[in-house]
Amino acid sequence: MNREKAMRYLKIGLLGAVLTLIGDLLIGAAKFPDGADMIDGYFAIALAMPAWRPILGGLIGFAGICLEFCGLLTVYPLIREKMPRGGRFYKLAMYVYLAVAGGAVHLPCGVFMWIYRSVTEAAGQAVGYDIALKYLLYVLLPVTAVFTVFFIGANVVQFIAFIKGYTPFPKWYCVFNLLIGKAVFNSVRQLGNTALINGIGTSNMSLGALVMFTALLLGWRKYAGDKEYLPQG
Repeated sequence: MNREKAMRYLKIGLLGAVLTLIGDLLIGAAKFPDGADMIDGYFAIALAMPAWRPILGGLIGFAGICLEFCGLLTVYPLIREKMPRGGRFYKLAMYVYLAVAGGAVHLPCGVFMWIYRSVTEAAGQAVGYDIALKYLLYVLLPVTAVFTVFFIGANVVQFIAFIKGYTPFPKWYCVFNLLIGKAVFNSVRQLGNTALINGIGTSNMSLGALVMFTALLLGWRKYAGDKEYLPQG
């Protein structure tokens, strides 16, 4: 990995983050009913929005997450030498991200909303709610739990590598981390209940990826230079 290759990968990752953001907004940029919690809010907006929106959002987000993988991989060569075990786990987690995040987490979020709407229209809201909730609990939740273990682990490794100075980037670059970005943008939900706020909350990971990839792209030339980092072999 050198500057030229890293910047190319990060630009691909940025494109992916933009696509994922579009997908997230299609799924979640809507006002929830007053007093509804997050889950009930998504159930409610599934009936209010056009049927195509959550499916299209899931598909666009799936494509975007596949492209984000390129940007995420640029971190691995920076930490592999000084954190060999952590680096191996990070790399494994990124392949889990590629395999699971788009097709088994993001897309099914749209499918869950589409199932609820479709079954409700065919058999009534009670049946639609029951089937969609079972899909949420028995399909989406277990896969999300597996993904979350690797996602948190990888971001902890990345945070430690940056804050301990194991990379050529300044230690304060530790803040450019998907887990931190997810927490920050999701906390916007506390500001109210509007389509914009719910859209930002739903897009917490894609917005975090946009910030992280932009920071790495801007910083690579200044801090990492043209050195090649740990070629394979």
